[in-house]
Amino acid sequence: MSTRGALIGLVLIITAVTPALAEDDPRWLLSTSVNYSVGDYGTNKDTTIVSVPVTFGVRPVDQLWISLTLPWIYQSGENVVVTAGGVAVRKKGGSGKFARPERSTSESGVGDLLLKVSYTVLEERDFVPEIAPYVKIKFPTADSDRGLGTGEFDETIGVDLSKRLIERLYGYLSLSYTFVGDPPGTDFRNSFGWSVGAAYSVTPPLAVFAFLEGSTAISPGQSDPVELRVGAEYKLTKALKVTGAVTRGLTDGAADWGVSAGLAIRF
Repeated sequence: MSTRGALIGLVLIITAVTPALAEDDPRWLLSTSVNYSVGDYGTNKDTTIVSVPVTFGVRPVDQLWISLTLPWIYQSGENVVVTAGGVAVRKKGGSGKFARPERSTSESGVGDLLLKVSYTVLEERDFVPEIAPYVKIKFPTADSDRGLGTGEFDETIGVDLSKRLIERLYGYLSLSYTFVGDPPGTDFRNSFGWSVGAAYSVTPPLAVFAFLEGSTAISPGQSDPVELRVGAEYKLTKALKVTGAVTRGLTDGAADWGVSAGLAIRF
């Protein structure tokens, strides 16, 4: 596997990540969500992206999480392409199949398969957060000829930190670096991503959260994407949770706005 050219970003588009509070202790996870976003990403045309990822995760030992995510994607235009590090803007006036087309068309189909392996190297203590490095690999299962992916592998290394700040308040920090695969005719850049946020347990079944997330731009001339995401998680049963969130882009490099709704079974 190449060490050049995954976000986790999240991208937000491939997986809608919501905070897991400290009392959660599952061994298996099955989740899905619907994610809708609209933005021009600094171009002169809006692109609508709908992603419906399905994730299966397993924790074979206490410290280790392994998950696979496969999304279905609908895209209204071809001004951008989804990568593991975020959304890359196609170059206007470029050459090759990843040049920005004169006329946009809508496409839909299976997206790229994402494998994530996370390992907790340090558990939370009085003044120390939980630290969990991870690796993500994006396999190019999406149809690149239809603009649903780049047709290249992406690899991400990152680390998640979490800490109970007070009795019901939890803090989160995530840092990552994605090696973005370069299809022929492109000059996509590797991307550094970050996320900082908090979750508050209002009542035993209800928690609210807010995250500020960003990354360095993948395409030359594209603004660094930064967005604010707020939402809530409600535990219907011990194993079943529903989530909802609203996202607002704060720079031209991000979608203007987005909404998501998800369902997760953890046992």
